[in-house]
Amino acid sequence: METLKLKKPVKIDGAEVTEIKYDLEHLTGNDLEVALQDMKKNGIQVGTIELDPSYHMALFAQAAGIAYEDVKRMSAKDCKNAISAVRYFFIANSEDSSEEEMSDE
Repeated sequence: METLKLKKPVKIDGAEVTEIKYDLEHLTGNDLEVALQDMKKNGIQVGTIELDPSYHMALFAQAAGIAYEDVKRMSAKDCKNAISAVRYFFIANSEDSSEEEMSDE
């Protein structure tokens, strides 16, 4: 489990928080689908999922167990850091799996 330390506190469930714990390792396919559905509910068309910042915000929400709306209320800098964490997680993991596939050949 990781912790995102916020530069600016945000209210989540009525409490002001300065850090958010999240766990990208335990996301499931269902979580990915829920994030896509959150995007559709908010009228957001997801482009390339590996690059889409709104989708990454929704995935961060899933990994943190908070609402997508909570992530949207975060400061721009904190939101950017959440997006970067998700993007890095998927890019780093795809590079790891590519190396494993190549070593299997």
